[in-house]
Amino acid sequence: MSAPQPIRFSKPRCPWSYRRWVMLLLLAHAVGCEPAQRIAPITRQPVATAPDASSRELKNALELLQDPDLTSESPTAGRIAYGLNSWIGSQTDSSGWTVPALTSSLPAELQRVLVYARIESRKFNLIDVGFLRETLWLRDIASWVSGQKLDPAFARWLDEAHEDLGAANATRLGVAYRLFDWTVRNVQLDPVSRDFRDIVATPPVDNGAKSPTPLGYAPRFGVPGPGYRFSPQQLLLYGHGDFWQRSWLFMLLARQQGIDVAMLAIPGSPGQQPRPWCTAVLIDDRLFLFDSRLGLVIPQADKRGVVELADVIRDSRILGTNELPGRLDLSPQQRYPVRHADVRQVTALIDGSPHYLGRRMRHLQQALTGDQRMVLTTSPGDLAERLERHPGVGAVRIWRIGYDAILYRRGREETLSGDDRVQRKAHYERMGWPNDYETFEKLLVHDYEMHAWVFQSSRPLADGRKKHLRGMFFKQEEEPGAANYYLQARVSDRILKNFLEDPGFRAKRYGFVQRPGQDKNGNQPRVERAYRGMVRAKQSATYWIGLANYEAGRFEVALDWLQNRTLATRSDSPWEAGARYNVGRTLEALGRVSKARQVYFGDESAQSHGNSLRARWLAGRPTEDKN
Repeated sequence: MSAPQPIRFSKPRCPWSYRRWVMLLLLAHAVGCEPAQRIAPITRQPVATAPDASSRELKNALELLQDPDLTSESPTAGRIAYGLNSWIGSQTDSSGWTVPALTSSLPAELQRVLVYARIESRKFNLIDVGFLRETLWLRDIASWVSGQKLDPAFARWLDEAHEDLGAANATRLGVAYRLFDWTVRNVQLDPVSRDFRDIVATPPVDNGAKSPTPLGYAPRFGVPGPGYRFSPQQLLLYGHGDFWQRSWLFMLLARQQGIDVAMLAIPGSPGQQPRPWCTAVLIDDRLFLFDSRLGLVIPQADKRGVVELADVIRDSRILGTNELPGRLDLSPQQRYPVRHADVRQVTALIDGSPHYLGRRMRHLQQALTGDQRMVLTTSPGDLAERLERHPGVGAVRIWRIGYDAILYRRGREETLSGDDRVQRKAHYERMGWPNDYETFEKLLVHDYEMHAWVFQSSRPLADGRKKHLRGMFFKQEEEPGAANYYLQARVSDRILKNFLEDPGFRAKRYGFVQRPGQDKNGNQPRVERAYRGMVRAKQSATYWIGLANYEAGRFEVALDWLQNRTLATRSDSPWEAGARYNVGRTLEALGRVSKARQVYFGDESAQSHGNSLRARWLAGRPTEDKN
């Protein structure tokens, strides 16, 4: 095994503090938050004939977008933005773009996000480059996953449903199933955070006047909540998220394959927003239900295939009532959280994230041909019109998740920077969580350590993850695959021990030197932080090697990495829930169904309800159990 890449740590300019340290890393890190909005400078240069020159600029920009080391901070990003602006500046806008009417129903806080995203502008900036990079990843994943082998049981049901669905629709439903299944296997399910967006308290008034408008909107102040904690790119890199985030990612992957997906929401408490329930794939005018909280499609009465919303509305036995059990209940004490009465008139939430609504993205998408093609835009009005024709859909709205993710990203940066700390602390305390603002700051730092900092600690892990997402698992000719980089990220226990305990070893091997004038204890927080990042990188690499082998059909090898090297190790892996589920899936693929059922029944993760249902439904599946 080749030696791991060295970790280089820049010398801080000021004494250690959580906020300053992390803000520096946030601004520099390749896979963390994007920088503040900046328009890429346009330098006037002599050009040849305009059409030829602009075409070359577009071609060059798209080629640079393929750079695996591209970040929004790199010079390459500036060259991409320059090339796109040079191209679009010579084009006549015939895209027919208008501001989508559905955005007018967004609250004022989110309307400001549309201004920030500059949806009416034809100029590209560095944030746009980040969006294009993210969309390229989504396109590539959707492309190779769509060609993967379909689950045999679902494939048999699709064959039988060909006459009802039609060949083209059956194919599209099969693609949707593959994308959903990939999302469930690759995004470990987190519990849903408490939602603070609608319960922001207002300060008391002494003169009897009307209470003022709430002073804060939780995402804008960096308060994490359901769905918006990670951007789609971060979801792909980090590999875990709550069921809102899983659903959002599924939507965006399906979009790259021309498949429309909506999040169906049920009525919330009085005065609250509708509560997201499950995703629905729109095929013609039919809505097929995929539940990312369960990690399962909701099957038909015979536990096969996938059920439609119309069937769920018509048959109360599927979801059950307050008095009668439903097919998704495990017991009277473990009931599915949605009942039949909840779904008689649902709200369809559709993705209308700001960049997908932009004028320049519409123009660029129309110019892409051949292998360059990717979906950069959406038409919320057209999709809303189709959804509204369904008798079970009472309303259609743009889902706020994409807007809240942008606000949260900016709010977190500002909180960690320490700017306007007194005012921000007052806002947080009025929100009621947490009262100890210092604890909240440390929670954000811990969140950063568990995610972006891991990739900062291990370049091989970052390289391997990018290969993994492109479906390049193993070495081909002279090109290393994801597994090759992951193996480099698995630093030995001996090296980890020496790094933690031996200053000379740290300095020689990693360039990690003690600051001038600082004693050993003063340097220890930096050492321990780096050590934790290296350990987490090793754990992540181990788990992802298992997933890479699963995707490649190497199920025995996958089982070894997931079961013996992830679950059975002495250290607590942050991937225990995902590894346990994927062990079950691997056992299924090997025909060891009874053993897979034992794994699912023994699960206690956020997906335990769905895993127990899966185990029950597997009871009648043919088995080829092996010792």
